[in-house]
Amino acid sequence: MESHQLTQSGWHIIGHGHAIDLLRRTLAAQQVRHAYLFTGPDHIGKTLLIHRFAQTLLCTGGPDPHVAPQEPCNTCLACRKVLHGNHPDLHIIAKAPDKQFILIEQIRALQSDSARRTLEGRRNVFIIQGAHEMNMQAANCLLKTLEEPEPDVVLLHTVPDPGLLLPTILSRVQQVSMHLLTSSQIKNALEQRWEVDPQEAALIAALAAGRVGWAIQAVEDEDLLSERKAQLEALTKLPLVSKVQRFDIAQKLSADTDKARNVLELWLLWWRDMVLAANHCLDLTVNVDMRDTLSQQAAKLGTDEAERIVHAILNTLEALDQNVNARTALEVLMLDLPAIKM
Repeated sequence: MESHQLTQSGWHIIGHGHAIDLLRRTLAAQQVRHAYLFTGPDHIGKTLLIHRFAQTLLCTGGPDPHVAPQEPCNTCLACRKVLHGNHPDLHIIAKAPDKQFILIEQIRALQSDSARRTLEGRRNVFIIQGAHEMNMQAANCLLKTLEEPEPDVVLLHTVPDPGLLLPTILSRVQQVSMHLLTSSQIKNALEQRWEVDPQEAALIAALAAGRVGWAIQAVEDEDLLSERKAQLEALTKLPLVSKVQRFDIAQKLSADTDKARNVLELWLLWWRDMVLAANHCLDLTVNVDMRDTLSQQAAKLGTDEAERIVHAILNTLEALDQNVNARTALEVLMLDLPAIKM
């Protein structure tokens, strides 16, 4: 369901009832805080929920157009502008594609915009996507805004883990925790909203591992599942190749850090499945279409080795988040991967 196709009022979010209830109660009591932090794993719907909340804060279609309703009407002019990305009082701050961080200049621009009167709405709403990607100067600059907020300003942040932000920032925001969905929630949504065949919906829901955003991507992008299969097939061959070949793979992956993260997250799911398979819990694995391969490799590697690789991948992801040289981090991981002799 695309955002511009919404014609009925409501949040139109899959799952996350607890988070939505928290926001609804806040709106009903007219006690909107000046800053919120939406936390949870990637691809679970944080960006969508944060935009729906921003839309509701600006919506004029409720019983009193001067007060934010408990849910967006999706039809008033303000809602339509938010849905189409052109509301003048909604500002998006994110890391530029060619930069490593959200920069202090972007936060200074936020401060300048927040000091101005609203153009159309009752509030100035700022969305900071991936707040953990601020460099230290930007984070300290934002802290000043959080300490002395303008009365009509609401700051909405997203982050995978609150531990990635400064404690001084965490103490000044209302946290909204979001969690992985169940496979049945995702499967039902794919069948009902996207009219996906039940068998395909079950497979995608299992592979999504609770990440509804990934599941929707898999439905809308036909290449995603085939790319995943190719990546996993290449991963299963890594224990069989030489160090030179592994370093060549590390070099290619390091050319695009964002792509490398996505690949590592896929690898992480695979090796977590390997741990389960080694402990005879194959029915709990995510990669349901590759269980035979998992079973074969798990029998050769064992639990301890599989758990070691899980930790190695987690360490590599942490290194990338801390902007360690990507090629170096990936080469270290390649050395950590086990070798299996045929």
